[in-house]
Amino acid sequence: MDEMKQFIQFKLGILDYAVEMSSVREILKPVKVTQLLGAPAYIQGIAKVRDGVVTIVDLRKKFNIAPTDEGEPRIMIFESNLDTERIGLWVDDVVEIQESNSIEQAPSIIHKGIIKEILKLDNAIIPVLDIEKLFSSDIINWLGSDIELNANSTLAQEF
Repeated sequence: MDEMKQFIQFKLGILDYAVEMSSVREILKPVKVTQLLGAPAYIQGIAKVRDGVVTIVDLRKKFNIAPTDEGEPRIMIFESNLDTERIGLWVDDVVEIQESNSIEQAPSIIHKGIIKEILKLDNAIIPVLDIEKLFSSDIINWLGSDIELNANSTLAQEF
C-alpha cells in the first residue's frame, strides 16, 4: 500500500490544484501588497507578513487563468531554506485538506514539469504542483537568489 499523504486543495480561477501540505508554512487572508517596479506581471509585489517580507506570486497571471469572484482569496506562504526569503502564492480559494494514498505520477510533458503528480479522488482528479520546480526557475531568478524550498516546514492554518 502506498504512503498516505496530505494535500491542500485550492482554486486558481475555476480550476482545482493541490500542493503537498508539508510544503506550506501558513495560509493567510489577503494582505496589502506593494507593487515592485520592473517586476514581471505575475509578481503581485511584496507584503509584510508578521515580521518578514513575502514576495507574492499570482499564477493566474503567469498561466493566463481567468480570475473568479467565487470563493475567498488566500495567500499560501511557502518557506525556503533562508529565513529571509519567503514566497506567497495568491489563490482564489482554499477548498480543503485532502488525505490520500491514491496518487499517480504525472507524465513529464505536462506543464514543463511543474505538475508533480495527480491526486485521484472518488469524483475528481487534481493536479499536484511541484513547488520546488515551480519556484526554482524564473521567479527565483528574478528574485536573484538560489532559494530551495523547505519541504519540512509546518502548516499554521489561519482560515
